[in-house]
Amino acid sequence: MTFRKWAVRIVLFACGVVLSLVLIAFLAVQIQQRTLRWHAERLLADMHQIRLYQSTWADAQRLMHRWGAWGHYDGSCTAASCKYEIEMDSIDRYNPRIPRHASLDWLLQHDRLNLYQWFGGRNSAVRASFTVHDGTIWRESTAMGVSVPRRKMRRVTTVDTILNDDDFDWSLSVGALSYQRLQTLGGVGVFMGDSEDELARHPYYKVGRPGGCMVLCQIVVAYYSTHTPPAEIERLTSYDFSCFTRFNPCMRIEDLLPAAKEWHLYDSEYESGPTVPVPKERPLSEYPVPKPPPCSNIPVWVQARDARYVLAVEALSTKIVKLHEDYGEYHREVANVRVFSSLKEPAPWLPRAIGSANHVYLEKEYDLPSDEGEHLVPGRRYIVFPNVNDSRAQLVTKASPLSFERCGVREDTPETRRELEKGFAQNDTLHP
Repeated sequence: MTFRKWAVRIVLFACGVVLSLVLIAFLAVQIQQRTLRWHAERLLADMHQIRLYQSTWADAQRLMHRWGAWGHYDGSCTAASCKYEIEMDSIDRYNPRIPRHASLDWLLQHDRLNLYQWFGGRNSAVRASFTVHDGTIWRESTAMGVSVPRRKMRRVTTVDTILNDDDFDWSLSVGALSYQRLQTLGGVGVFMGDSEDELARHPYYKVGRPGGCMVLCQIVVAYYSTHTPPAEIERLTSYDFSCFTRFNPCMRIEDLLPAAKEWHLYDSEYESGPTVPVPKERPLSEYPVPKPPPCSNIPVWVQARDARYVLAVEALSTKIVKLHEDYGEYHREVANVRVFSSLKEPAPWLPRAIGSANHVYLEKEYDLPSDEGEHLVPGRRYIVFPNVNDSRAQLVTKASPLSFERCGVREDTPETRRELEKGFAQNDTLHP
């Protein structure tokens, strides 16, 4: 046999070895992604079976037994108190009990041509948790995240979880968690529209995103009431896990969660995504300022559910004062009121105490009309929802003025009282 024939055989053999390695690596990546998707879809189906305040400790134990390979808890876990978390990652480093194929390890260490992404690999993660209290499940949460691969070649590095780190140029994450009081979420991110507008249109949930996540990621979180109807919870958490296995990658939040199409949290020109050019900056004056909805659109039971304190007061006198602040000119109604009772938690303002109540009702900079239902009329009784930090870090004393935001005043009527009781019934002793 001539040297040329031996050379051809060696070349063919080498090509066969390379093709075999490529095929093995491709299959390893695909098996990893599809296995994660399969597990994620079944985990979400199990989470959709949870009924807050109804699912029992036995139901929780069945979930812990089924997902024990990916689950963990801190401290003790008993029927009296337990927070159980389930985490799965396409590049699973947090759980050493789950082996990874050797070919995938080799590919991740030597992938200078970005083959992991070309083979359909995505940094993908799914999380879920539930909290047991006094023998039943009181809280729950779910989340998923996936990377959007680069179009150019680069070396890929691994991550512990895409939900907390970002080694790719672009990543998408969406989650949902039960929360007891929704109106007090203003400090955790940027929310869709005004608080009153959201609660008027959908009283069971609010949607927000981190204020700084605009260039390298999109993150959206839905906070829903613990008494949200199951069908609505399922709609807010119907994630599309096909994003884990698509060769044509998911590029927007609505690809991960169809319900996000109506939220428009990343529709501004500064947050248009990795492949859309950013237009020139527009002056603030060119952005339309929507008028707020009438306060009557917000159900009283929603305000009662979300408020920390609810007071019954009588207006004694009122006056209008003009305030000049760095961000605009305001007119504020200041009223002297007599507190009759605290209808929810014991408030620092004692019964029969007389104090001042401050309330912004007209913002001249944007020429917003005042809401007639917001004015206090001397001699009338009202239900007020004081503006208090729900984290309980804000020091409030009996000498503190009664400050409440727009829509924080209601007429004290039998109907209002009945709606208050409906809202109070949706609170529990577990914070938040």
